[in-house]
Amino acid sequence: MSDPVNTENLSQLKTLIGEDLKDILQTFLEIAPETLNGIKVAIIEEDASALRHQAHTLKGSSANIGATTLPALCLALENKGKEGITQGQEILLKQVEDETDKVIRFLQHSINHFSQL
Repeated sequence: MSDPVNTENLSQLKTLIGEDLKDILQTFLEIAPETLNGIKVAIIEEDASALRHQAHTLKGSSANIGATTLPALCLALENKGKEGITQGQEILLKQVEDETDKVIRFLQHSINHFSQL
């Protein structure tokens, strides 16, 4: 099983920006749950525009920190929002939730063991 975040990308980012990487990772940890909740609300309220926007936001932020699978899952939800489809997204939403949890746990571990990146 591969890591939910590309460790080589994280290592390169650390080399480029040093300790500032911790702040970037911490920001993702703060924003991701809020954005994920926004995706859930958009699906419940059948708001395709909000679904597209929230999924796009999580896609971009997860790609920026080197997530490997989450951006593609978010893209799928973003496309559903563009198509105006909000119903029947439970399986895809569950995949996004699970992958977001994996990324969050991985990043928390990475912050706690920052010197090893």
